[in-house]
Amino acid sequence: MPTTPTRRKRRLGQLLARLRSEADKTLGAASKLLRVSEPTVSRYETGYVRPGWAAMQALLALYNATDEERSEAALLWEDAGERATRIVTPTGSPKAFRAFLRAEAEADTARVLGPLVIPGLLQTHAYARAINAGGHQFHSASPERYVNARLSRQARLSGPAPLRLHALIDESVIHRVVGGPDVMIEQLQHLITSAERENVTVQIMPFGLGAYGTMSGGFTIIGYADPDDLPAVYLEYAAGGAWVENVNDVQHFSGMFDEIAASALTPGESTDLIRSQAKALE
Repeated sequence: MPTTPTRRKRRLGQLLARLRSEADKTLGAASKLLRVSEPTVSRYETGYVRPGWAAMQALLALYNATDEERSEAALLWEDAGERATRIVTPTGSPKAFRAFLRAEAEADTARVLGPLVIPGLLQTHAYARAINAGGHQFHSASPERYVNARLSRQARLSGPAPLRLHALIDESVIHRVVGGPDVMIEQLQHLITSAERENVTVQIMPFGLGAYGTMSGGFTIIGYADPDDLPAVYLEYAAGGAWVENVNDVQHFSGMFDEIAASALTPGESTDLIRSQAKALE
């Protein structure tokens, strides 16, 4: 399986690249020392490959790294070795969507605006399958692979360092009977159970709220624990998706999300409304 850069490995690579530059050393000098090709050293610096411990120590010596820089490199090296949650990607997925899945797998927080469907991180198998069937023209992968890919992301909601998810869902979403009453009842009950997690917040935007935000579609704001890793926004649409990384634009989305959350039902009120709708479908 081809390696891909991760946020953890990129941070280590950025440090090694900076130290090499400050020491006025070339990729050739580093590759000669390690007896590897220049592209291999470049892959260390771009976050595609984590160098072995001995190789990193040799590079630090070549770059005359200080004790403080060696300590920082050791911490980043350890961090880069942590195995990220494996995410299944459907065949033919747009490049931007694959990048989003990698970002979500490494994120600390995700704030999702769901005006049309239950957010993927909170969907049941049957609900996800029904959604896939409704938009089958845009999916080249088999239905089951698509569903498994979506549900594999939910592993981020559990574990020792779970993703903190805040979902704002339009009231119309819980009234739309996707897949039939039984499928929808199961989905609503799963939504209630998910909302009981300490790291999950679910709020419903009631009909009475009227217009909110730009009313132009859903989005996800990805955030990281490290302040050096800036947040970004992912906009998903039928034929692909797009990243918004401009700092000012991301702030606009963040401010809009906070404004909507302040006007939406509280988590407790939201759970009561979801439970009422589930009972209405029985």
